[in-house]
Amino acid sequence: MELTIGIIIAIFFVVLTVIMFALGYREALKTKVEDPFVYENFLIGEGWEKDTFVEYEKIIDILGREPSDDEMKIFLSLVEEGYHGEVLLKKFLEKINKNKHH
Repeated sequence: MELTIGIIIAIFFVVLTVIMFALGYREALKTKVEDPFVYENFLIGEGWEKDTFVEYEKIIDILGREPSDDEMKIFLSLVEEGYHGEVLLKKFLEKINKNKHH
């Protein structure tokens, strides 16, 4: 009898734990917390959209190397401003060319 009660209590707490996790996870997603179960590309680390990463790879191909610190700051500022895709690449190259001329 005591074993049965112990098992029932253990099952109750496991079910309660699962319910609390699900509620907390749902609330975290509502408040735009980064999803801990989504695997991000660890080289990027920013959770960029796929087209932003593609443009980053194009920039590496165009430059023939990884962007320098200053170039990376420019790129990240453009990403934060909301640019992505071909527009991001175009704006980045414009800013790089402006910096080279000055």
